Amino acid sequence: MTEQTMPRPPVRTGVTQAGLMEQYEKDRLGHLLASVERHGPVVELTEGTVLVNDPAAVHDVLRRTNTDFLVTGNIRRDEVSGVRGDPATEAWMRGRRAIQKGMSPPALEAHRAWLAEETERLCDRWRARSSVTDPVAELEQLSARSFARFCFGTRDAGSAAPRTGDLLNALTPLISSPFHFPPAVRRFLPRYRRSVSAQKNLEAELRRVLDGPGEGGLVDALAAAGLDAEATVRMLVSNGLASYRVPAAAVTWALVALAREPDVAEECAAAVDPGSGAVTPDILRWTIAESLRLWPPNWLILRTANGEQSCGGWSVPAGAAVMISPYVVHRTAPVFTDPMAFRPHRWASLQPAAGEYLPYGIGSRWCVGKALADLELATVLATLVARLRFTVEHMDPLPDVRTTLLPAHLTLGVRPR
Repeated sequence: MTEQTMPRPPVRTGVTQAGLMEQYEKDRLGHLLASVERHGPVVELTEGTVLVNDPAAVHDVLRRTNTDFLVTGNIRRDEVSGVRGDPATEAWMRGRRAIQKGMSPPALEAHRAWLAEETERLCDRWRARSSVTDPVAELEQLSARSFARFCFGTRDAGSAAPRTGDLLNALTPLISSPFHFPPAVRRFLPRYRRSVSAQKNLEAELRRVLDGPGEGGLVDALAAAGLDAEATVRMLVSNGLASYRVPAAAVTWALVALAREPDVAEECAAAVDPGSGAVTPDILRWTIAESLRLWPPNWLILRTANGEQSCGGWSVPAGAAVMISPYVVHRTAPVFTDPMAFRPHRWASLQPAAGEYLPYGIGSRWCVGKALADLELATVLATLVARLRFTVEHMDPLPDVRTTLLPAHLTLGVRPR
């Protein structure tokens, strides 16, 4: 290998781990963005922690997940193998393939009418008030019920949705903490034990639902793919957590953007045709794409280098924690001119290259629920903007990044059209 083709090492900041934690906790998004602007696209934030922001390198890392770059933690940050060929990893990937197959166009289209009706009821409740404090919470309830209905068909979902919310709330302190305790210590932490208890309660409720009368839904597709009851429960827990908050966050950010850009909101409202069914107007698709660009709910992706690796012409030390932030990539990729501005019409002709736009991730661990999420975003947002006008009455300057990227302390003003 010649000198010209040798992978470049990450730029080192020289910051200690304690120093990084101090800077990072003040403003996580701002710190990551400033690190790229100051040091370049691949930065060793501190020894053993590498921020990858070069689109080619980002694509390389995510494309090689399960082989060279591993998912080594579960929802509670318990250590897992993550290597292809490991029985747990292979079972997980089989479940993901079954979920993707179960989210077929006919199944999604059959779900659309129910979702539109439920969103109409939400509109009626909001229209009766002059403002909505914490719209994310109400949209979470809608998305949780949507996921439960799509999964369980005619079965009674019972308390699966609220118990999913309980687990997510119990997990938040673990997910948001920058500190990693050894397993021997972690299992004695009260917050860890609360998350274990919440997950057991959710799993018990899911088993009860699966054993009850009824048919249809995603769980039938999982059974047809050969997943047993316990594997199905594991997939429902993981995907239920993702479906609980992520769509709600995405819709809320779009409402914030449209509240600040009333001309775009009027264009979206005029384009919505209640009888169009699965056809989403271009301006609405562009608005969703631009909202996901500026405020991707999954703002941070983590991988672990499986030995010394290279990606996109950059070297990564063995065992390094690799951080990829779609929030930062979407603000620095050259394809996005005027990147801080909300400009939906850019998507009329924009075609980002691999690694430049990743609201749902890419590679073998991309968001398997994308089809359902797309349906929810288009249906819910179309219904809301067609019936209501929004203003931002209050929102903190810095978003909430403890788990999903959320507006902090948001209150929306609401007026009927």
